[in-house]
Amino acid sequence: MDGRDLTARRLRREELLKLAAAAGGAVLVGGPTAAAHAARTQLEAESGRLQVLDWAGYGNDGGQSMFAQYVKKHPGNKPQFTYMTNESDALAKIHAGLSPDLFRPYVGWVKYFATSGLVQPWSPKLIPNFKHLNPFMVKAGQYNGKQYGIPDDWGFDAILYRSDKVHPKAKSWGLLFDERYKGKIAWFDDLEMITIAGLYLRFKNPWNQSDSELKKSQDLLKSKKHLVRLTWSSETNLWEAFGSGEVWIAYAWPNDWVQMKKKKLKVVYMHPKEKPIAWVGMFMLLKGSPRPRLAHAYVDAWSSAKSAKWLEDNYGYGHANTVARPSSSDLLRALQLTNPKAVTEPNAHLDRDIPRRATYARLWEEVKAS
Repeated sequence: MDGRDLTARRLRREELLKLAAAAGGAVLVGGPTAAAHAARTQLEAESGRLQVLDWAGYGNDGGQSMFAQYVKKHPGNKPQFTYMTNESDALAKIHAGLSPDLFRPYVGWVKYFATSGLVQPWSPKLIPNFKHLNPFMVKAGQYNGKQYGIPDDWGFDAILYRSDKVHPKAKSWGLLFDERYKGKIAWFDDLEMITIAGLYLRFKNPWNQSDSELKKSQDLLKSKKHLVRLTWSSETNLWEAFGSGEVWIAYAWPNDWVQMKKKKLKVVYMHPKEKPIAWVGMFMLLKGSPRPRLAHAYVDAWSSAKSAKWLEDNYGYGHANTVARPSSSDLLRALQLTNPKAVTEPNAHLDRDIPRRATYARLWEEVKAS
């Protein structure tokens, strides 16, 4: 069987229909040979480097193993990266004119971007590894029945602390506000801090607080800001501060725990009693991308069991691919990787849409400026 037959065989019916629409029906009339030719033409039309907007550490600055399969298959379309510090930063870059083919916000932003007009749904059938992804996480990436987010990495927002220096009164988010450790605490530079305050204050829905609740959350953060040595947006900055002993307590992600253990520090990754916030990275496809098939191929590489195991072993994050398992039994326990619903109740609060996101962002900026 030659290459043309293989290409035709791999074309699914819906792709034939799309190609037929684009070619005025010639694909269906011409049969498999025409389909193969149309497929090759479509792939060839997707020229240039794939434009990826992602977080630091996931490009050619350490994350090459995650997309090695893609580079091997598409050496002429190697990814070119622009980095984002959070979703608000990514949104600002896109509004300022950046045109990535795909980017990776987290699950709490699925509805926002799905309704923004900036992204388009994926075609899961073009992602062979999609069938191995956690069904719960896959569903979390859907909006109105369409797959706007392809889940891949996941983890928790929780608390990292030095067990030889810090003695928590309780397993609580309150450790970030503990007066005993003034100057030894690090917060994360994100509006999620408003949500964390709401969790600590036991509000019914920290993601959709009333005006009075928002004031209480902001007042708490303002009153405790004097305790904070570092408000980090770069994990590298956090690692430097934590590793040097400048800070002992931090709002942190699983990779931060992994990195500090490598430094032989006595660290605990605490799940607060109010529960950690779980996040799931969601690849999204920008509307009008000139390289949609290449984007699907890139996400497929990211979704493989080989890439997933590398991520778990090296970055300490979970992966939506349910076949993968990390080498470390400690990490397996810390992330509860054998639990398909580790990211939701009763273990954690899955991050979600914030209806008044702009208000949360403004209040957080006011906290920082206070």
